[in-house]
Amino acid sequence: MVILVASDEVALPKSVPRGLKEVQWVELHYTDLVGRLRAVRVTPSSIDTLIARVDGSSIGMAPIERSDLLLVADRSTLRPMPWLDGCWRAISDIYSAWNVRHVLDPRYVAQRAEEYFNSLGLRPLVGVEVEFFVFKAIKLVYRVPVAVAYKLEFVDRSFGKGLDSNYHVVEGVLGNYLNEVALTLRKYFDVDVRSYHHEVASSQVELSLGAKSPKAIADDVQTVKYVAKSIALARGLKATFMPKPIYGENGSGMHVHVSLWKDSTNLFYDPSDEYGISQVARYFIGGLLTHSRALAAIVAPTVNSYKRLVPGYEAPVYATWGSANRSAMVRVPKVLTASDARVEFRPPDPSSNPYLAIAAVLLAGLDGVKKSIDPGEPLRGNSYDLSKVPREMTLPRSLGEALDELVSDSDFLKPIFTKDLLEAYVEVKLKELEEVSSVPTPTEFLKYHDV
Repeated sequence: MVILVASDEVALPKSVPRGLKEVQWVELHYTDLVGRLRAVRVTPSSIDTLIARVDGSSIGMAPIERSDLLLVADRSTLRPMPWLDGCWRAISDIYSAWNVRHVLDPRYVAQRAEEYFNSLGLRPLVGVEVEFFVFKAIKLVYRVPVAVAYKLEFVDRSFGKGLDSNYHVVEGVLGNYLNEVALTLRKYFDVDVRSYHHEVASSQVELSLGAKSPKAIADDVQTVKYVAKSIALARGLKATFMPKPIYGENGSGMHVHVSLWKDSTNLFYDPSDEYGISQVARYFIGGLLTHSRALAAIVAPTVNSYKRLVPGYEAPVYATWGSANRSAMVRVPKVLTASDARVEFRPPDPSSNPYLAIAAVLLAGLDGVKKSIDPGEPLRGNSYDLSKVPREMTLPRSLGEALDELVSDSDFLKPIFTKDLLEAYVEVKLKELEEVSSVPTPTEFLKYHDV
């Protein structure tokens, strides 16, 4: 059942027509707890607020005895989908009852984080780099109870590192695909794509998104995933945001860039500092490093994530920070102007729920500011060359270890992450861990079949 309710609370974007003659369907998008984008299509009769019912028990967001949830479209996100005639998209909020937001709605978490910072007189701006792979095909052989096998058909192959890497190479198929993705995002979805390029690994690309508010940038990340997959499908390709699909090559990250503002002043900027960052920025870094082991469960939330977080592939392993240092966990990009001053948190990957990941990163940094946590001296060398690093300075080596850390260090999240939310998140991730860990892999057969 679809209910149409008139509302003037949100002004319509200029691209939305006042009539609905062009719109035959509206696809209501929403995000579940683990970050998977879901959707239901409805037939609108007006462009006023759209509401649809959804079975929360079928997506792990409500018990079966209280499973009715409501999707309420955010009209400001209505956008045409150019590859589907007459179909528009709207990002939706999840309600557990009329005028009652659902506590497990990830978008609500990002919104509350934004409101919490605003209540402190602060305005966080967040930019994101989204890396992903584009293959000609991904072929899976899955026959329970035997091992899963897979085959990747590459668009291109990397021949190594340095001069032999694929970083910034000009490539026809991927270049044309990525150009279409970037243009579609900018023209139809108001996603501020600042740059795009081929990444280091085979068939790997990156989109850099301009800074926005926490909820808005998380919306953009979900939109990037949707558009990238849709256009790949139309071109006979397969886009995947799996962090580490190829052994021996770089994985995909979702680096989060943060600056903190008070009115029109960037609180992270200090022109007298060697790196152009303020003491507030350093305390923010201190919070990220201190809570990095717990953050891992949210920003690197899959079993596959920890195959990316290993030395040697431009992914962080140790709780360090440095200027323009891509081996460090927190990188301070070169500061040219006051607005450039920011910190880049490098552990997140695109398998994470962007609403939860961005909110958690902000809260960890804020805890550092509140407690004046000193991050220590910046790392000036390659962090991969460090030896005998204390355990507390090392990222977890597995999802299970990360979840244990989250359970023991979650107080910094409590201003926004409710007890019910954290318990539900840990529960679903433990189930996922058990499922993935119990299935034999091809590598296990390769090593152990003849013991």
